[in-house]
Amino acid sequence: MPDDESVVVVPAGAMELLAELAAIREAEIAVDVRKVETVHSLCLVYGTVDEDAFGEAAERLIYRGAQGTPPVAEYLSLEVSALLGVSPGSGAALIGQVLNCVYRHPLLWDAVRQGKVRWYRALDVIGEVNSAGLSLEAALWVDQRIVPSLLTMPRGRANRVLRGLIALADPELARERELKGRAHRHVTFWRESLDGGGCRDLTGRLDLADAVALEGTLDRIAETLAELGDTNELDIRRATALGILADPSRAQRLLEEGTDTGPATTTTVILHLSAASLADAALVGRVEDHGPLSRETWCELLGHGRITIRPVVDLNAITPVDSYEIPDRIRTAVTMRSPVDMFPYGTQPSRHLDLDHTIPYDHSRGRPPGQTRIDNLASSKADPEGMGRAPRLRATAAA
Repeated sequence: MPDDESVVVVPAGAMELLAELAAIREAEIAVDVRKVETVHSLCLVYGTVDEDAFGEAAERLIYRGAQGTPPVAEYLSLEVSALLGVSPGSGAALIGQVLNCVYRHPLLWDAVRQGKVRWYRALDVIGEVNSAGLSLEAALWVDQRIVPSLLTMPRGRANRVLRGLIALADPELARERELKGRAHRHVTFWRESLDGGGCRDLTGRLDLADAVALEGTLDRIAETLAELGDTNELDIRRATALGILADPSRAQRLLEEGTDTGPATTTTVILHLSAASLADAALVGRVEDHGPLSRETWCELLGHGRITIRPVVDLNAITPVDSYEIPDRIRTAVTMRSPVDMFPYGTQPSRHLDLDHTIPYDHSRGRPPGQTRIDNLASSKADPEGMGRAPRLRATAAA
């Protein structure tokens, strides 16, 4: 053997295994091509229906593809899905994808049949163009320009080129999609889950400029936290930074002075205790709209903030009032007694709702006293102003 360190030694039997792997890939491509060609042939065969049939035998011609594709028999998707072992919806989608490729992307169709472009990459093009709502003319324009990129570029780069071509193919439609996207901006906090612990998931859609600015701010705060001794990984520090933005003064100190004096927020804890729980070490606290948390997690979440404890000693001992207006102490007691609305199977948190007298309030001159009391109140219609109030935590001791 030559004394050359650059020589690569191939383990025994490796060449055969590598050749087998290459053959498997070629076979997969051939199967994909046979499948989509067969589906297209079926579409041609089922391009007509028996117009004289009636009742259960009656069948319509329907369009599975976009503009420029021919109709096919309605029940073809049931045959295809059963034979391929997929749902009827998936079978119908496959028929539409094949028809779109054949009639709206002919160059792409030829590349797929020749094995030059894998079917899963063709689906990227078909799906994006179809989702964008491009006309037949615009789809053909994109087809002519994207196929060369599919032959030479990796999937991610080719898809970025594809989105640019889709925008250029119909600028007015692209503008409509952009406006529609902006109309669906949101920030959503998701409900609790068993594996969420003391965390809450969120998703959002922001204006591009706002998103870029927010990302930069999160990185700056995360970097400052690291300089101050936070040893958590970057993702955790960025999550911490997003929470810090809820306290503008704290965020400002971190960004401008590079110092952190901790949160300045105040959390209201409404504490329910039974006699047994005072001697029970297994105290569990429940966060409104989230779920139960252990004593240790509560200490971690609240240990560095200001806390107001609001005890609810005895709901039945709160004095009724004669006025129609409901005092805060009674409202709080009612919402603690009934955390959700009183309608059967209700799910709306009571704190966000109005309270109504269950026995209508008597406004007459000789009205009886004490009409506004806990056992004569229940939550009802939504209170828009209440939605903006600061969240409260409700701690309950384990029985």
